[in-house]
Amino acid sequence: MSSFLKLFEKNIVFLLPILLIFSRSAADITIVSIGLIFLYRSYKLQDWEWLGEKWFLCSLIFVGYLLFINTPMSINTKGSLLYSLAFIRWPLFAMALSYWLLKSQINQKKLLAVMAVTLIFIAFDTWWQYFFRVDIFGYLPLQGDRLTGPFRENNSVPGIFLARLTFILFYIGILFSQFNNPKKKIFLILIITTTMLLTVFITGERMALILALSGSMLSLAALYFQYPNYRRIISLGCFVFLSFVAVLAFNFTMIFERQVIGILDKLSNFYSSDYGIVYQSAYNVWMQSPIFGVGIHQYRLECIAQDFKNTGVSVCAHPHNISFELLSETGIVGFFLYYLMIVSIGISALKEHLSQKKWLYFFFGFTLLFISFFPLIGGMSLFNNWIAATIWLFSGWVLALKNS
Repeated sequence: MSSFLKLFEKNIVFLLPILLIFSRSAADITIVSIGLIFLYRSYKLQDWEWLGEKWFLCSLIFVGYLLFINTPMSINTKGSLLYSLAFIRWPLFAMALSYWLLKSQINQKKLLAVMAVTLIFIAFDTWWQYFFRVDIFGYLPLQGDRLTGPFRENNSVPGIFLARLTFILFYIGILFSQFNNPKKKIFLILIITTTMLLTVFITGERMALILALSGSMLSLAALYFQYPNYRRIISLGCFVFLSFVAVLAFNFTMIFERQVIGILDKLSNFYSSDYGIVYQSAYNVWMQSPIFGVGIHQYRLECIAQDFKNTGVSVCAHPHNISFELLSETGIVGFFLYYLMIVSIGISALKEHLSQKKWLYFFFGFTLLFISFFPLIGGMSLFNNWIAATIWLFSGWVLALKNS
């Protein structure tokens, strides 16, 4: 069995990007399998030291709250119990990555290489669909202006995946010796940023564009701190590349209207916008049980019971916001405990980089956590296994590199 563990450790990172990105069911099976194999490894080697990690203890406290307080008070006890039990797979997956699978730099490089190839393919297929109105698999855009890339016809998600996953590629400039020169690192990051911003822009996904811009600004700040002697070059490079993005974006008339004008219009009329209507419903659901919530994964049930379903399209699907999802389903207590866990992950992963002024590690890691867990992020459900697989992959990644 030890040979199986070594073989698994050696090869699973090659498959992770494909397994986690292209299929919800494959993502969940992969997460659970890695968690169970990690537990078996810990038993086999009698290596339980990781149980003492503060961030993992915080995750156990959150799960304990879900099981022993949130679930008994849920409007659907059986449903909440199943989701409460299942939540532990995410921190366990992150621990398996940080403590085992991504502990070696060889495996870190493997993951980056496969992730780069995967994201290049998604970007290429998305551009192909933009120009030819059908991707290489025959998938058509959704509603005419929402691109799907290599995903199914009803999944306009290439933007959100690129907006999140692309930032992990910045570590190529750190881990690969070919980019030891600061100028090469700067050029690499600017090229990746430019390509990502343009591709996310044409997808028509507004939240993905906001995330991409936010993450880009945070990551580019790393260059200013790490290379003070190159700040003029960095500023000039940012101006040239971002001007290129702006000029091209302005010429994509239909997409520009949806992305830029659409974002400004939603912000100026937020209360009556689709997001505003969903958030009002989520707030009303939260108010049904403000302290402990209506039960994890029970927002939809309570939303329908309160007759909010007819107030707008997809209002009762999920709250479309991390904070409202946590508040409505787990209450103020659950919200606090969840973010205690996230802050603990951030401190554990980034404190050494900050104290040693390793700005690239610090800012790149902070960016990955920011675009995963920032409380104001809107979009897909926090507990959706597709999105959760990505954000807990990032958690495991930054924790794995905390002593680099």
